[in-house]
Amino acid sequence: MNGKGVCWTNRNLDEGKRKNILEERLASLCKKAYELSILCDVKVSLISFSHGETDIFTWPSLTETNEIVNNYLAYPEKQRQYKLVEHDAYLQSILNYREKEIRELENMVEDQEMKDLFNQLAEGRKKFDEIDVCDIKGLLNLFKDKRAKLDQMEMQLSGNVANEIDANDNNAGEQNDGHPN
Repeated sequence: MNGKGVCWTNRNLDEGKRKNILEERLASLCKKAYELSILCDVKVSLISFSHGETDIFTWPSLTETNEIVNNYLAYPEKQRQYKLVEHDAYLQSILNYREKEIRELENMVEDQEMKDLFNQLAEGRKKFDEIDVCDIKGLLNLFKDKRAKLDQMEMQLSGNVANEIDANDNNAGEQNDGHPN
């Protein structure tokens, strides 16, 4: 049964209703196959048949379906396997990317939790004896990162100050050209 309480294998429907349902679903499936072929720039074909019947439904047409199947079968077995491996590698790359995104999000959440914990400690809402070893390690990492940022800012500021002093010295020399005012 699906979520709507309709049994997919209901044999009690009369043949006319079953054919109508099949036609509707095949039309929907053809539309999705067409959209897939456009969206992914791939060849798509559908074949549908019922046991005991001689009618075969093909989409987009019997000749195009035969051509698609024959082109696929014309590939050597190794190339067909290689295409599957490429697809597997592609899916693995997507999985790796998503795992990387998840790790980055977890790190962001952990950083924010440590900032919140630090603020709670600074405001007196939490005491040091209430936190565990993992939180202490997280706070130490937060302090280390903040210290590295402060050191970097200090280097930039000292470089900017030195540049300003040099610029002031050069401007002072240009203003005093040796002639009295």
